[in-house]
Amino acid sequence: MLAYWKASASAAYSFFMSLGLLVGYEVLMRVTGGSVADRNLVDQWLMRFLSWAAPYEWVISLGIALVGLAYIYGIRQEKVLLTEWVFFLMLVEAAGWAFLLYKGLPLLAGRLQEVSAAQLGWLMPEFWQRIAQCMGAGFYEELFFRVLLVEGLLLVFTGLQSRRAAPIHLIGAWTISAALFSAAHFLYEPPTTYAFFYRFLFGLIMSGLYILRGLGITAWAHALYDMYVIV
Repeated sequence: MLAYWKASASAAYSFFMSLGLLVGYEVLMRVTGGSVADRNLVDQWLMRFLSWAAPYEWVISLGIALVGLAYIYGIRQEKVLLTEWVFFLMLVEAAGWAFLLYKGLPLLAGRLQEVSAAQLGWLMPEFWQRIAQCMGAGFYEELFFRVLLVEGLLLVFTGLQSRRAAPIHLIGAWTISAALFSAAHFLYEPPTTYAFFYRFLFGLIMSGLYILRGLGITAWAHALYDMYVIV
């Protein structure tokens, strides 16, 4: 177990775990004919910022993947040997976290308020489009609200010395990122106090999981949680 814990903390494992979500998202979106409006909110932000890429949205995903590879093997110079059993256990762990969230988050929030998804057969394109949206949420929202936002806030709070972050810095980054994550969901839907609180709790847990276990497990836990909700 110690070997797994150490290996799964590697940035290389997190990168390739997350890359699996990105590839699945892009493939399913294209196969099911998903439009720009069907894409993840953060993905849409990127597309607007990089409008030159339209209508080749996959260019953005390819660029993210290449930047990730350059960071892992160029800047960090990772030399860890990747093995299948670690990927498998990371997926199992992510599924466990997702299940705990699915069962426990409504209890923490005080009451169950999940919107029942329309029943879709697994052969219907709409079903797979929703699965794609779950994968996109896991990848893009965790990349933006956890990796970029949490790490960015830590850099700001510590004067670009995030390795010296004190508990107060971690708590600040943790809570601010969770609040912004929750608020972002109301850009296209009416806000309610309960929905904000529910998503804020979700963001807190995801930020904590990211700090504890890294992007790969956190992104898959988010995606699988969403799949539990719709399936």
